[in-house]
Amino acid sequence: MQVPPPIRLAQDLAPSLRGLDWGIGGSSLLWNLGLADAPRDLDLVTTAEHFPEVRRLISLKLGESADTPHPVYRSRYFARFAPLGPVSVDLFAEVRVETSSGILEWAFDPAALELRDGLPWMRAEDWVQLYKLFNRPARVKALTDYLAEE
Repeated sequence: MQVPPPIRLAQDLAPSLRGLDWGIGGSSLLWNLGLADAPRDLDLVTTAEHFPEVRRLISLKLGESADTPHPVYRSRYFARFAPLGPVSVDLFAEVRVETSSGILEWAFDPAALELRDGLPWMRAEDWVQLYKLFNRPARVKALTDYLAEE
């Protein structure tokens, strides 16, 4: 199986991020679980404590983009990187999303990561919660169906 560019990028970044708390989610996680075609981006989650260092280390390899996140995303820490090529990287910590009932938060637990192929992957259970916050019903369904089969 050919490794898509976002996963190759994660493999390239992993050695420099060793010892820091970070995990891969989003469409890259769906691809890793066999639930989606090749991802186009790389979503990384980290802790507030490690965000500055993860951001610094990624910025040594990728240019930071001036793009802003979706208007309802209120994560305390956020950075978007756009490398030379088609893969963008979003890095966030202390995830917060504005909803009609107020701001909802999600906490990253580095102890819940699953190491596969040398990379730290978010758990499907955690990403279901995030996709619910992000109002992504098709992806919630894909992950919920996956978890029901497990």
